[in-house]
Amino acid sequence: MLPFRKPAIDGPPLIQRLYIVLFVLLPGACWYWGNGLSGDYWYLVWLAPIPTLISPAYTDRKTSFLFAFVACLMGRLSWFVYLHTVISPLLAGLLTGALAYAFARIAVYSGVQLSTKRNWRSLFTYPVLMTAFEYVVLTCSPDGTATSLAYTQSDVLPIIQIASLTGTPGITFLVSLFPALCAFCWLAGQQRTRIFQAAGLALLTYGSVLGYGLYRLRTPMPSATLHAGMVVLDETKHYTDQQDSQPQMRTVLADYERAITAVAATGAQVILLPETAFRLTSLTDSLVMNSLRHLAKRTNTRLIVGLADYSQPDAHNTAVVIDANGGLLTIYTKRHLVRGFESQFSAGQQAGLFSIDTLQAGVAICKDLDFPGTIRDYGQARTAVLFVPANDFKIDDWLHARMAILRGVENGFSVVRAARQGRLTISDSRGHVLYETKTTIGNQAQLIGTVPLSEGTTLFVYAGNWFGLLNLIVAFFLSLFPRLRTLASRVNN
Repeated sequence: MLPFRKPAIDGPPLIQRLYIVLFVLLPGACWYWGNGLSGDYWYLVWLAPIPTLISPAYTDRKTSFLFAFVACLMGRLSWFVYLHTVISPLLAGLLTGALAYAFARIAVYSGVQLSTKRNWRSLFTYPVLMTAFEYVVLTCSPDGTATSLAYTQSDVLPIIQIASLTGTPGITFLVSLFPALCAFCWLAGQQRTRIFQAAGLALLTYGSVLGYGLYRLRTPMPSATLHAGMVVLDETKHYTDQQDSQPQMRTVLADYERAITAVAATGAQVILLPETAFRLTSLTDSLVMNSLRHLAKRTNTRLIVGLADYSQPDAHNTAVVIDANGGLLTIYTKRHLVRGFESQFSAGQQAGLFSIDTLQAGVAICKDLDFPGTIRDYGQARTAVLFVPANDFKIDDWLHARMAILRGVENGFSVVRAARQGRLTISDSRGHVLYETKTTIGNQAQLIGTVPLSEGTTLFVYAGNWFGLLNLIVAFFLSLFPRLRTLASRVNN
């Protein structure tokens, strides 16, 4: 163990290099790979904050803050290319810097508490503050929850089951508690009683979560199922200049008709097309809708189709659901539009609900799934399966697909998602990815699979983001308590 002291950073060159490697490069590399867009190195997110939480015990606060800020900034660079595709370089840089700043403030404050207090309250400071911060972002951000640490764990099924109780804040808390525990044990040194107490609290927390997760995973799924299919054409077929005129639109319709007919022949009861599969204008509106209704009736299949509807003065990004008789079940309008890309559309206000025989089903579009509160509407309606037409940015294919899957875990329903430039997935209410393929390179793809239908519900459906709010309240008192104690001390003196 390093000596417990605070040496000057301008010491011998070897010591300077050691500090830079330990407190900057090591956590920076862990953040970069662990919090990337693939989920391949999810475990590094559990380790990345450890050096940062320890550093206040060995350097002054300003230096610790600088180390933490640079480390997190390095890690956030793994997102910069993606952010640059969605927003301007300036805004991408500001967002990256703001997140690094927030992390550094939280980590250094938590590290100081760990190094000076070394009690159970200091153990929970970091996870509480991180969870509270994410809850504020989740609640206030117009761009949803994509930056949450929870999504890095999307393929770790025993962990993500807690989302059915707490939403994604519960996952963030678990990911943040582990590095706090490691830092606590390191800094406590020979104080074995405190180490055992901290380890006991953490083990009780993780044991309860893993026990619940394994129980939920082993709980038998309902026997009711649905045979679903998805069709996404080559990306070039969706370009505006390929759908301007009626002859061009007939060509695209014919291509989709051949693919849909082939999928319907496998026994698919519902076939999902991606977001804005067709661009409707006053010239092509009737042609597209009549063709889709006729196709649904001919193949005896329900169709769910994403449309860019410019046929009226007020344009919308919509999804239509057509039953097997050619009737229109519902028209859903996207509620959360991508800033800078969908300013031409007006947002919708209502959930898209419809019935499949006796079961409740729903439809939402792409970015809607970034907002847990929006999708909770479907959980409260006891939806058994949610269909999601989508259009991704290639580089975010894994992340955006897993965000949608976590909405299913939170609300207790299956998710069928078809994305242009992304992934086609079928997942159940436990987060199992049952079927998956890609259109990341703009290729045509089809996916056919059996969807479990669950009419169950979850605590998250009833209580919403109660756990995030609880952490925000606790964080307020954690920051207030030392100030009140200092004030009381001054009054007494």
